[in-house]
Amino acid sequence: MRPRRRADVTRLRVGIFAGGRSAEHEVSVSSAESVLRAIDRDRFEPYLIYIDRDGRWHLPQGSAPVLAEGSLASLVGTETPADVVRHPIADPSLPARATGPAGALQPRAALRSLADTIDIAFLVLHGPFGEDGTLQGFLEMAGIPYTGAGVLASAVAMDKVVFKDLMRGHRLPVLDAVWFRRSTWRTAPDGVLAEIVARLGARSVVKPARLGSSVGMTLAHVPDELPAALDEAFRHDTKVIVEAYLANARELECGVLGNDQPVVFEPGEVRSHHELYDYEAKYVEGLADVIPRAAIEPELAARIKEYALAAYRAVDAAGLARIDFLVAGDDLFVSEMNTLPGFTLTSMYPKQAELAGLPFPDLIATLIELGLAAGTDGRTPSAGDISEKDR
Repeated sequence: MRPRRRADVTRLRVGIFAGGRSAEHEVSVSSAESVLRAIDRDRFEPYLIYIDRDGRWHLPQGSAPVLAEGSLASLVGTETPADVVRHPIADPSLPARATGPAGALQPRAALRSLADTIDIAFLVLHGPFGEDGTLQGFLEMAGIPYTGAGVLASAVAMDKVVFKDLMRGHRLPVLDAVWFRRSTWRTAPDGVLAEIVARLGARSVVKPARLGSSVGMTLAHVPDELPAALDEAFRHDTKVIVEAYLANARELECGVLGNDQPVVFEPGEVRSHHELYDYEAKYVEGLADVIPRAAIEPELAARIKEYALAAYRAVDAAGLARIDFLVAGDDLFVSEMNTLPGFTLTSMYPKQAELAGLPFPDLIATLIELGLAAGTDGRTPSAGDISEKDR
């Protein structure tokens, strides 16, 4: 896959993908708003591609204007999703069935239109249908370069069960856990509850297996709280993971940037004012302290950076990722990997990058360059890479 460049322009056309069908829709829109305000418009021509909650794509008629703070996020809750993009368009050459309300496009039709409109996709979609490899595969098939991890790394990091198994295979420490399908919970609830308590003890953390931003996460203090916690998690996903609870744990986060030669940032720390670093604590101002440079011993910082790099390489990540850790005493555990971390000005990843010498506009430009390089090198084998004798 090679990026398409127009010979008649000097600015690269960047499609900023925001919204999406996941429960992290609002977070994605906030990230996109920050990128649209910070992107270097002397080098890049940004286009906002908004995906509404029903999966319809809204394409702008022209490049995105400079946004006032909150102007994009404030429109997410409106009854008409098309209002988020002031000028949605539909290609008049497309059949009517390819379009949705107010000129919104169905995904395949939208990609056909985008293929000649943008040079690269800048992804700030969080959660399923944006961070899990599905959109990445779609863009691969369309030949559109994109920022961040490829199909495999995105899918592996999104699924907490698969990610844990991979970390164990690479001898990286993870908390003990069990997982279940919704169908098992419905047909054999007593067996599920018994297995959780026998394996993990009285206290455990229940999470949807394939969702981020701590959506649907609950701490079950006693076994009697497990049914409600499982019901809540299964409301968001058909696959749920239950982890051992680590008392008095510190939440440390470590950003990684790069393709073949990644750079690892110094670890940061999040101090939640809640018992857990849940969705509310993450996104309600004042409920958590985000510290981009953690006050920890150099030996612990070195271990975290070593594990972060090992995890990044284990999933074959590219572009960027944030690896989260739990620390209690001398115990250090790899918790999760986020291949499209939050990208607001208050998010951990941009703050760590700035401390490493990359202000937000430069970070955006670097990710675009890394995405183009990954596209030029080829994330997946093409038909031309397979010789006749290998067919």
